[in-house]
Amino acid sequence: MPHLNLVWWNLQNFFDTDDDPISHDFAYTPEEGWTTEVFEIKKRNLADILKDTHGGEAPDLVAVCEIEKDELLAELLQEAGLNELKVAFDDSGTSDLRGIDVAVAYNPRKLELVAQQSHVVHLRYRTRDIFELVFRLKDTGEELVLIASHWPSRMRGKFESEPARIAVAENIAFLVEQHLKVPAREYEILRAFRDIDAIEDKWNKKLILLGDFNDEPFDRSVQDHLRATGDQALVTGRSNRISKFGSTYAYRAKDCYLFNAVWHLLGEENLGTFYIAGTMQGAKFTNRYQLLDQMLVSRGLLDTSSLHLDVDSVQVFRDKKRNATPSMRPRPFDKKKRKGYSDHFPLVARLVYGADGAG
Repeated sequence: MPHLNLVWWNLQNFFDTDDDPISHDFAYTPEEGWTTEVFEIKKRNLADILKDTHGGEAPDLVAVCEIEKDELLAELLQEAGLNELKVAFDDSGTSDLRGIDVAVAYNPRKLELVAQQSHVVHLRYRTRDIFELVFRLKDTGEELVLIASHWPSRMRGKFESEPARIAVAENIAFLVEQHLKVPAREYEILRAFRDIDAIEDKWNKKLILLGDFNDEPFDRSVQDHLRATGDQALVTGRSNRISKFGSTYAYRAKDCYLFNAVWHLLGEENLGTFYIAGTMQGAKFTNRYQLLDQMLVSRGLLDTSSLHLDVDSVQVFRDKKRNATPSMRPRPFDKKKRKGYSDHFPLVARLVYGADGAG
């Protein structure tokens, strides 16, 4: 069955060796041991994993974070032999103080890039970019919205930094609603013409969110503010359908629930995309394997009669011989030892499409 192979990965400070004068990246310069040789080893190690994430098949969509610029993603793809992928270059760059960004590449034989936009959440400082892209699947003409983001870290402590992540979640929820709902005045016009199909088409738009949220699926930012749930029936069931017109107020107030496709991974022992024993402030964790990298989809991507997410394909990519330790922790890259990959595991998945859409 035709499909798109998808990868999300936090690359753990994938910087080049140049000192960017407007970013705090001096730790990644030759003076600090981040030499060209070290950088090339890091790139080669990342590429070694990236090319194998789908059992020998090449990925069709690659979204990454903790990367300094789009050009480095192009270098990484070339190193991995994934020359058919095209980087969606974002001229706006990044506003992050450390100079890290989100980047996306896609297979132009299968996907056409229709639109892209970068968003910044303004707190006391500018957050990392939220990268929003719209693709058209060439075989079927279906549109796919992808929103990739890297939320503020927990470095100052989970609860001390939580308001910043909630702010980002609320901004992304706003973007989601723009894709899934028509404006209020347009709703009233469509209601006057009894055009419920236009409302339903919008509500069933195919949208996927990828990110390192620095929160877990059960945390407030994800569940309460982004309205992401592990209850698939809540997203696809009758209570979340729009099959007739109601009041404009009720339509405006309707929640845009998303399905969190990594929720089923929470029940597995010693499984996460990130491992943390404690903080620099001395806090210790009992839940050390954290599922910070997540994949959320709208109800449209759960409709198996068309382009949809194969929910069972959503997995954490771990290889004991390479990027995972015997206890299944990520192997971070160590510039002194010149070994390792990233302190995060990749997330992988498959989007299925075809004549009947069946997976």
